[in-house]
Amino acid sequence: MDGAETPEEPLHDLGRELRERVGNEMRQEAELIEQDAATVELRRRRLADIAIELVSRGDIVTVMAGDRSLRGRLIYARGEIASLQAAVGRIDIHLPAGVVLRVDERSTEGGMATRKGSDTLRARLLEFELSNSDIEAWVPTHGFDVRGAIVAVGKDHVIVRDADDAEWILLLLDIAWIRAV
Repeated sequence: MDGAETPEEPLHDLGRELRERVGNEMRQEAELIEQDAATVELRRRRLADIAIELVSRGDIVTVMAGDRSLRGRLIYARGEIASLQAAVGRIDIHLPAGVVLRVDERSTEGGMATRKGSDTLRARLLEFELSNSDIEAWVPTHGFDVRGAIVAVGKDHVIVRDADDAEWILLLLDIAWIRAV
């Protein structure tokens, strides 16, 4: 039988078409499941988790709080603290203080590995106090920064003595970032 279809050929074509359709549907469903899983994972993360990811990627970010912003590369993240290497030096960011992070440039080289260190603003302030370092603290809720020596670090506040010998009592929750000066 030259050129004539055998009864099995249409069934073979139908079987192939059904397999392709089912395969495409399964692929589409797998893609949707993968997207849903990625969305669930994004919903589980905290800002601290994102900061750690940004450190390991090495991206250039802008950190904003109140009417100020800083730009640089995150070089450290642990708990409620992330450190930014900016033009003015290392700045410790207090993540729970209402800061906004914006990724400006994705790194193609990669970032840094996580390492041990302070995981709270209080712990970082205690380090500065022990090393007798003067600090500058940005308090966006009140729109000012304070520069001076740490007198004491309390449970929920820090006392800073400025150049005029005035003592500032700052609630830790209000401090967006600090740096040694």
